[in-house]
Amino acid sequence: MDTERTQVLEMLAAGKLTVAEAEMLLAALSRPAAEEMPDVATLKAAAKKDAGGPAAISDSFGPFDRPEGFAPRPPVPPRPPRAPRPPRPPQPSRGRRADVIDQVIRLHNHGIDADYLKKMRAALGDIPIDDVIALGNHGIEPDYVQQMQGLGLDLSVEDVVAFGIHGVEADFVAEMIGLGFDHLTPDDLVAMSIHGVDSEMIANLDRAGLTDLSADEIVALAIHGVDADFVAAMREKVSKT
Repeated sequence: MDTERTQVLEMLAAGKLTVAEAEMLLAALSRPAAEEMPDVATLKAAAKKDAGGPAAISDSFGPFDRPEGFAPRPPVPPRPPRAPRPPRPPQPSRGRRADVIDQVIRLHNHGIDADYLKKMRAALGDIPIDDVIALGNHGIEPDYVQQMQGLGLDLSVEDVVAFGIHGVEADFVAEMIGLGFDHLTPDDLVAMSIHGVDSEMIANLDRAGLTDLSADEIVALAIHGVDADFVAAMREKVSKT
């Protein structure tokens, strides 16, 4: 039964079914076999057994050919207007089937299809729908996550979203690892990317004699505009004193 429900939801997410059609199919899958209903002829025969009942009378006489003694019914007075019902308090859940349909509709509204959901959960585990929507909203593709994981990074959804927001590319991460920064945290990589740290800056600092710098130290130099030329000039000035 779960397999059929999954197929229905995937068809809904792919746009092959409308929401109404999906609800009808899911309701049919969850409903037990219906009991056999009697046909119309059986119902009429049962009504005729009651000789004095309204069914027998309406079957024997037409609407304008009533026997004597049957007075016309008085008109029914109009009902007074019903008082408005108080608003219902919000319910935490409408049931598992309704919740699944709500999730599929949310994914569809954000342009996320079943293939994207499947690949993201394969890469990051059984993450919530909200996380999948956040990844999709920032244009993060499953291939991007797999590239980062291939570089040895153990990233959470928040890390991946931060990488996407600040433009941390897989090539940049590979470049930093190639320069010996193989213990960088996701926060280090985001800070270095934001402040324009690249391989050229690190190579120039190395030539100026600033080696074995930490990620925090390199970011601090970049923030304050300290480059290799400034370091070389300061060393020359100190050596002359």
